[in-house]
Parts: sequence; structure tokens; C-alpha cells
Amino acid sequence: MIRNYFKTALRSLLKNKGFTFINILGLALGLAICLLITFYVVDELSYDRYNIKHDRIYRVNTALKYSGTLTEYATAAIPVANVLKTEFPEVETAVRISPALNIRFKKGDEIVREDGTTFYSEPNIFDVFTLPLLSGDAKTALKEPNTAVISESMAKKYFNRISVVGQTLFLVTSGTSLKITGVMKDMPAQSHFRANFLLARDHPINNDAAWNQLTPLPPMRCLKLTQISAGSKLNSMPICKTALKAQGQ
Repeated sequence: MIRNYFKTALRSLLKNKGFTFINILGLALGLAICLLITFYVVDELSYDRYNIKHDRIYRVNTALKYSGTLTEYATAAIPVANVLKTEFPEVETAVRISPALNIRFKKGDEIVREDGTTFYSEPNIFDVFTLPLLSGDAKTALKEPNTAVISESMAKKYFNRISVVGQTLFLVTSGTSLKITGVMKDMPAQSHFRANFLLARDHPINNDAAWNQLTPLPPMRCLKLTQISAGSKLNSMPICKTALKAQGQ
């Protein structure tokens, strides 16, 4: 019985070839577009999910108003992180990260530019983000000046191996040798920042710096797992409202 149904359907399809082609083409295009949309949505929703405590990490943005136009930037004043930690009990810790510009390393006789994946960071970045170290101690890796943590792929690129803790990497930009104190796993592509090099700052951050001096990417990790309580003082700060809104709070 079922075999007869298939024969009848096949004869009908062959009899109306033009109509059959249009139907099959439409079905194929519909399925392809549906799959592409699904893959795109899944990829977008997977950003930063590699962090174990991703639901407790917030990026503090700044809203600047010029001539009546309000524009938001993924940046904040230098003192913001310290104020958040000292004034608001909901904030467990905060780390400041800033892109390193015009970065050039020496690889043998070759000068290699590494802009876009090199960042200056405070030592507690490993307390906020899930960045497993293959070697080195996350608690001390970036505490000393002129030290660096590099990714697994960069260790292979510059040294042809991953056991490079204690080796030095010459930073042509500043003319200094950086001691490698850790090698971390490559960060996933689904991250709002992709770091291959984390450099320790060569001087302490001035928490009394002017509030109009902005530095990019200062995330903060909150104690609340899913939301900030309605009575929290954080809700009265526009800079934090922006961060919470970005996370769907």
C-alpha cells in the first residue's frame, strides 16, 4: 500500500516538473535560511558563556551627551572600579582592562605587530574571567611589573612550545623585556574581547585620576547571582543602569 503511494507521488512530480522544481527549491531555501538564522542566534547567545560566573559579570559603560545626542561607550573613568568596590557591597571585585596600542614584539630577527589582542590588565582578571592557566600561578601571574601572560597559540608562535614560563619576550614598543609568568588556554571566539597577551601595568593605577579620563572595558562582578535588588544604590547610578540594562536586568 505504502509503495503504491510513493509511485503515485513520483508520477505526479514527474508530470509537473516545473511545479515540482519550484516547490523543492522553495523548501530547500526555506530550510537553509532557517538553519542559518538558528546558527546565528545560537552563536550570539553563546558569547561570554565560557565564564563560569557569566551571570555575575557586568561591563560598565559610559553614556556621554554631546549637543543633545546621547552616545554609549564601552569605557569608564579610571576611579570607577575602586569606587564601586569600596562604596557598594554588591560588587565583589572589579578589574580594569585597557587595549595596548601599537604593540610590537620581537621574534628572532622579525618584528611582529600584535594590536587588537594585547591588553593591559590588573592581576585579579583571573578572579573575574574564566581563563585557565596551563602553567603559572593565576594569583601572582600579573602582580609584578614587566610580566605577561600569553595564550597557548602565542607560546607556540614565539617559542614553538607551551612550557615557556620564565622566558622573556621583548616588547619593541617600550624597549623592555617581559617575563612570561603564565600560559593560558586560547580564549573562545565567542568573547566580547579576545586576549592573546595580558600585560602587567608598569606602574600603579591612580585611583584619584580625573573622572573625564576614560579607559576601555572595566568589568565588575556582582555578588547577586541574577539581579541587583530594587533598593540597591547601584540602581541610582546611571553608569550601572547602563551595564544592568545591557545584561537584560
